[in-house]
Amino acid sequence: MDEYYILIPKSLNLEQRLSKFPPDFELSRDYCHYFISELIKESCNKDTEEYGSFESVINHFIPRCAGINQSIYRNSKQHVEYLYQDFGGEGRMLWKQNYKPGGCYAYQLPEYYWGDGELEMYCITEKTLTPKIIKINAPQIDNTVRKRFDFTRGYFDISRFELDAESALNELYLEYLQRGDYNKYLLNAQRVVDFKNGCFNFYNKPETDGRLHTAITSFSKLCRKYLKYDGENLAEVDLSSSIPFFLSYILSIPTNCREAKAGILCAQLCSQDILYHYMIVESLVKPSGREIADFRELVLNNRLYEHFMDGFMNLPNFESSFQTMFYRPFDGDIDELRKYTKNKFLAMLFAHPKYYMQEQAVFYNHFPKIYELTKKFKRVKFEGVLPPERHKRLSYLLFQLESHFMVHTIAREINKTFKRMIPFFTLHDCLVVKESDLDQVYVLMQKIFIREIGYAPNMTQKVWG
Repeated sequence: MDEYYILIPKSLNLEQRLSKFPPDFELSRDYCHYFISELIKESCNKDTEEYGSFESVINHFIPRCAGINQSIYRNSKQHVEYLYQDFGGEGRMLWKQNYKPGGCYAYQLPEYYWGDGELEMYCITEKTLTPKIIKINAPQIDNTVRKRFDFTRGYFDISRFELDAESALNELYLEYLQRGDYNKYLLNAQRVVDFKNGCFNFYNKPETDGRLHTAITSFSKLCRKYLKYDGENLAEVDLSSSIPFFLSYILSIPTNCREAKAGILCAQLCSQDILYHYMIVESLVKPSGREIADFRELVLNNRLYEHFMDGFMNLPNFESSFQTMFYRPFDGDIDELRKYTKNKFLAMLFAHPKYYMQEQAVFYNHFPKIYELTKKFKRVKFEGVLPPERHKRLSYLLFQLESHFMVHTIAREINKTFKRMIPFFTLHDCLVVKESDLDQVYVLMQKIFIREIGYAPNMTQKVWG
């Protein structure tokens, strides 16, 4: 690869500085832009609630180790000093925080150079610089991915992808102007550029969510329409109400022989501790067959969230909570109300029991025993797990089931059945394929679910273009 893309502020204008104050050495424009782009990238903080505003993202210093700088570019010190130099009428292009014991020099791009916050791609082509940048930014691949999901990695071939990155970045910026979350904009913009560079990371934590995390799963939903594969639009087969579906599945496995049920789940879950504690809780609560059947029927008919819409809409916090989520008051749109209900239901299901108390009351009114089981399971003691973290085991349980069926079973069988002639990408509760492959993959997924558990979830098809 002879080029590498980075993000810089659209209003940076390094050329103005160079024309007014030419350096007395051979300056690399590519390295100057790369150094600044690293400050931009590291400004992003994943805690979007606390660091969402533009000011909070840009107003802190980013440490940059001199040894690493020099390993990338031998004359890095002189370049950084030029950017830091205070020229009359132009000022400094970098602020610097002095070295402290145990820490590196830290730098900040002054707010003036960020402009209105819009970012653009800059292409580095310097032959001695590009290979070093590519090497230091090599993709990260968890060893568990190599062991468990290696068959999925071959389809991530940058030569087969097409990405209209400029349009994707513009779309993200328009969303930022509407919603004001600069941290989210910066994070998703960096993911677009990483994808453009073919930096495909793969993560998997078997003992927690068990999911396969890839460049597709982290790619912004807003930008999917700008992505093509082999010249075609991508499309998805999506499991409707996936998490409630797997909850209804685990509840519906007959309990007349607990050892048999445990044996079934043992082959489907990575964490045996989670399985052990679930079986104990189920034996204590003993949810009624009628409740389980009603819950499963709602899920299979894709009516679960509609079932809770009235209850959630009549809660005292509905108006303010809806406006926080959609940035406008509720105007009677049923589709938005369904999205709101889905968001609240899943947040309630996975949250610590001390949160979403009003939503919990609605859930209890409809399914008291299922509610009791989920609440008790989220409070179960786990060795080595602090009480504030125990509730996460419910999400881990359901995500591991989802991963088992979507990746281990369905994706693996598609890979084998079509002899790697149908490229696919897993997206948690979706399977993503080329548009031309969508129908046959949909049919096969239905058959696999029916074969494995006796029935199939409600599934939808959607083209990304």
